[in-house]
Amino acid sequence: MLRLVMHNFCLALLLFLSCQATLSYADDAFVNRKDVQEFIQKMVKQHNFDKQQLVTIFSAVKLRPQVIRHINKPLEKEPWRLYQMLFVNEWRITHGVEFWNKYADALQQAEKVFGVPASIIVATIGIETRYGQKVGEYRVIDSLSNLAFSDSPRAGFFRKELEQYLLLTREENLDPMKIMGSYAGAIGQPQFMPSSYRHYAVNFSGTGRTDLMNDEVDVIGSIANYYRKHGWATNEPVAVQAVVMGDRYNYLMRDSRPNQPYKLSELAKFGIVPKIQVQHDNLKVKVIELDNRYSKEYWLGFRNFDVIKRYNQSDLYAMAVYQLSYYIKTLRNRLNKE
Repeated sequence: MLRLVMHNFCLALLLFLSCQATLSYADDAFVNRKDVQEFIQKMVKQHNFDKQQLVTIFSAVKLRPQVIRHINKPLEKEPWRLYQMLFVNEWRITHGVEFWNKYADALQQAEKVFGVPASIIVATIGIETRYGQKVGEYRVIDSLSNLAFSDSPRAGFFRKELEQYLLLTREENLDPMKIMGSYAGAIGQPQFMPSSYRHYAVNFSGTGRTDLMNDEVDVIGSIANYYRKHGWATNEPVAVQAVVMGDRYNYLMRDSRPNQPYKLSELAKFGIVPKIQVQHDNLKVKVIELDNRYSKEYWLGFRNFDVIKRYNQSDLYAMAVYQLSYYIKTLRNRLNKE
């Protein structure tokens, strides 16, 4: 009996180890692939990297098939009602207020310097990493390498980000094998892709070193700088809920034109009007259609809504940032009056 038990235990252990190996394992064949070798040669020729150093790095890359699965099924493909439940909830609202109170001075300064509301900055951090609590469980080198040399339609994009990542780690004197991030290779509390880290991160804390992993003040300033550089318009609205009257909206949908910018007066002809009075009636907006459980929800997105989408191209993402920012600001204002 004991021999049978030990036999079954050994089989179970072997099965467990086998499963773990399929989840993440280094493969010497990876570094010898033609496309990987060509990439190494490019980095050596164009950026003066040491070839042996890159060979060592890519020899240690772990194959992670789950990264490909994640990139093919992002949360942004889920219905709005589920996305909203995940990202615009009580936990993120209350902790957003706490984060704002803790870093009120830095947020106020960011508003002054970059013109981006503190509520938008806080909400972005809340959605991206739960205010720094969840910055990613994958090594960035693994995520980017798996995606860059895959058959994904976006492989070219990730190969450029891998290039930027290696440049970033060299410039910032970081160990490329130790930085953790998302399955897509996003880094730090703001989840910047390497190219964004290099171009938009700022040392807002004044320490002399830009740190988006551990320095919340740098994170705040960098997000504000990112939005500002992508066209954030100070004191302009983000979005407003709309009402659709009659069936003239169907003509807009039939011609596949809802994503074009319109003046409010033009949309009124299609029976689309804002629920509340909008002071900036001369600004152009885009119609945003979201799926609720039993019906559709309509919003009008202004220029700043599109700026948020430079962070993530999904309407769901931008709407979640906007709504979370609204609820955080509303709760904080209420608590400050009590």
